[in-house]
Amino acid sequence: MFFSVGVEMPANKNEAFGLVVPALCNDDFGCVSAADYQDEIAEMAREAILLIADEMVKRGVDITQIKDAGPFVYAANPEYAYCNQWLLVDVDLSTLEGKQQRINITLPDTLLMRIDNRVKQPSSGYRDRSHFLAVAARHELTGETSDMPDSKKG
Repeated sequence: MFFSVGVEMPANKNEAFGLVVPALCNDDFGCVSAADYQDEIAEMAREAILLIADEMVKRGVDITQIKDAGPFVYAANPEYAYCNQWLLVDVDLSTLEGKQQRINITLPDTLLMRIDNRVKQPSSGYRDRSHFLAVAARHELTGETSDMPDSKKG
């Protein structure tokens, strides 16, 4: 999932880059971090996101329902006016959803062939057959398309 990260530029060389992830900031959680060097920003943001998401899971929050409004929305919000720059950081939250389990399912061979053909398309955004089926299951269970590749939304 892509997360918008607001970056507060340091005022001098003795200060760090301030980082905030608005999608993970609410009444119960706040996702902030800092990076001493510009090339550490994405790494530090990713670490903070994983730590907060892990805590959310421990408290029973369904992290598959997290929504990121996008950097343009957050940049226009006066609450984040201190952020000089915005970037997107891709973080795989699937490891926090629980232990992967192997299942045995039966599908018609033509349907399986269609799934495999879709997954093989470079523009599909699916990692493999399991990812395709997990995205489809989430969509069906929640009616949401947040994990679906952009070409499949709509």
